[in-house]
Amino acid sequence: MQKWLLLFLCLFLLSSCADTSEEIKKQFQVNNQGTITDKTTKLMWAARDNQGNIIWDDAVAYCEQYRGGGYDDWRMPKQSELAALFLSGIEKNGEMISISGERIWAQETDDSKGGFCHFQRQGCGWGEKVMSITLRALPVRDTEPVAEDSDVVDSPASAPQSVEQRLQVLHLLHQQGLVTDEEYSAKKTAILNEL
Repeated sequence: MQKWLLLFLCLFLLSSCADTSEEIKKQFQVNNQGTITDKTTKLMWAARDNQGNIIWDDAVAYCEQYRGGGYDDWRMPKQSELAALFLSGIEKNGEMISISGERIWAQETDDSKGGFCHFQRQGCGWGEKVMSITLRALPVRDTEPVAEDSDVVDSPASAPQSVEQRLQVLHLLHQQGLVTDEEYSAKKTAILNEL
């Protein structure tokens, strides 16, 4: 009886992984020259991070100097963009994007601290810019023109696909103190009104 239960559990886990993998393959397009495009957010990502420990300032330079796909407009991602990435199923050592460390630097700063997102714990936080252990750089670029004053959470082109995912990102940003109580309430209401 235990063998059947174990076999059933293994098959269930494998099928749920296959479902997630298929969803990821539908959402992300593999491009030439080491790039991946998220069809939902319209962001193009490097297919792999820098593959080594890196401090925040060097991560900014790495992203800006990246030339994947022949493009020269790469940048460091925002925390909300990284959160949308891991909420879509991209994870450390994943198939679509090779993330070699636990955390990816983000462009937000607060004095001596830089933002980052943790892909194993699926959360974002702050760390001293001079830290490098398990921190990586993952270049991103916009595939469509973006207004200078646009907010990623508000932009329909860069919002996660489902209402549930969008609410998760918003909740995560609120928990991390990146969105005020008033902004959280207003944006949550706007997302729910779309139903």
